[in-house]
Amino acid sequence: MLADPLLSLMDTAYVGRLGSARELAALGACTSIFHLAFNAFRATTSATTSLVGNADTEADRRQIVQISLTLGIVLGIVVMTFLQSFGPWCLSTMGISAGSPLFSPAIAYLGTRSWAAPAVLIITVAEGAFRGYGDTKIPLLASLAASLINLVLDPLLMLPPLCRGVQGAAAATASSQAGAVLVYYYFLRKRRMLPKKQRATTTTTTTTTATTKTTTTTATSTTMKTFTTGTTATSLSKKKVVMTILGANLAMICKQGSLLLAWAYATSRATRIGSAHVAAHQVGLSCWLVFALIQDGAGVAAQVLLTKVIKDGSSSSTYKKVRSLVLYMIRFSFLQGLATTGALLLASPYLPKLFVPCDVVVQGHLKSLLPHLAWQQILVSLTLVIESLAIGGSQFRLLAIGTTFSTVFAIAQLRQATTVVDIWSRGIVSLFAGRLVTALIGVACVLRKCRKERDEETMSSVTPKQLDIEVYPNHIPGY
Repeated sequence: MLADPLLSLMDTAYVGRLGSARELAALGACTSIFHLAFNAFRATTSATTSLVGNADTEADRRQIVQISLTLGIVLGIVVMTFLQSFGPWCLSTMGISAGSPLFSPAIAYLGTRSWAAPAVLIITVAEGAFRGYGDTKIPLLASLAASLINLVLDPLLMLPPLCRGVQGAAAATASSQAGAVLVYYYFLRKRRMLPKKQRATTTTTTTTTATTKTTTTTATSTTMKTFTTGTTATSLSKKKVVMTILGANLAMICKQGSLLLAWAYATSRATRIGSAHVAAHQVGLSCWLVFALIQDGAGVAAQVLLTKVIKDGSSSSTYKKVRSLVLYMIRFSFLQGLATTGALLLASPYLPKLFVPCDVVVQGHLKSLLPHLAWQQILVSLTLVIESLAIGGSQFRLLAIGTTFSTVFAIAQLRQATTVVDIWSRGIVSLFAGRLVTALIGVACVLRKCRKERDEETMSSVTPKQLDIEVYPNHIPGY
């Protein structure tokens, strides 16, 4: 999950050292476009994780991974084609028109990095596949590989002698994402998580015919080639898997799309306020995303654990386990958010000079903004973890509806913002507060469903004689 935000953070750090707020402001608009374009399909990660984790056989898992990867490639090509064709329009929605001084560096970054869209969608699906297998080490390894490649290529392509500026940053990011795809492909093949290729086998069939009057035997040998695969026939048809994946993703894509619309509007509003404000917004967003996605790791664990408890446990014990898990994760998310707040407060005095050493105006906006970002981490941690619990309980439709209403309310707050601090302290806080309330309702629905199943199982296990005695304790059978 950290791959794309870390790459954006590295680009932000290097672009901020080019000496002009113009490039940094252009990068801010482009980063929001990519977050909107790519993260709208991050729901594929959660859907793949749940489907792979709940599959009954290894053959089913391989089929789910194969179809999900195919879907990811198709979506990636669609996103790439859209960004290549409608890049200027996307920038205009962010407040950067063709006549703006920000347009030239922004379109260069957008056009170059959009070539990596298929790679990003493959990474998204592959991450979900390994999560479903309970393996989080490979996604971490792929993220580290991408970060290392980007760290090496950013200065080589941006600074002398090549001096490609923001376009060099985009090329470095795209190359690093391609490197992450290679890491995933190697381990997918090594761990046999993909369907095996068909291989030809030769079989010989012998038939013998005998007559009653004469002793005549006819032997016929037939040689034919058949194709077998390394896996047995799966119990899931491809059509059913595709429909399951699309159904699980539809509500989550709506949820993620409305959420990212709020982020895009926040960046658009910052762009219209001024280049110094959007430059500070870009730095703040890059730092915020890294801390938020670190905290979302606990949410991933909560989702996987809740799915496992609901699948494996009996109805009588599931409610108790789910309730215990929910209470534990709420306490953990609060403490995690508190620790992240402390870490960001300690780093706040040093971040402005680290990212924009040459622009005093942007540094001033960052010094005012960073304390707000720090204290929001408690709200962010609670929201991400509790929302993951609701996703683990399959409350997809509720989350989609609640997030949409939260987005509408947040945009109403953002319309009134006049500074970058207003954008984060009013609009973004409203967005996450609405999401938290929705997630709490979703978790309450999961608990209610588990309790209902427990009560139904308890009632079904009671014999008529026991029920008669409990209802009529003085009743004597036979009288």
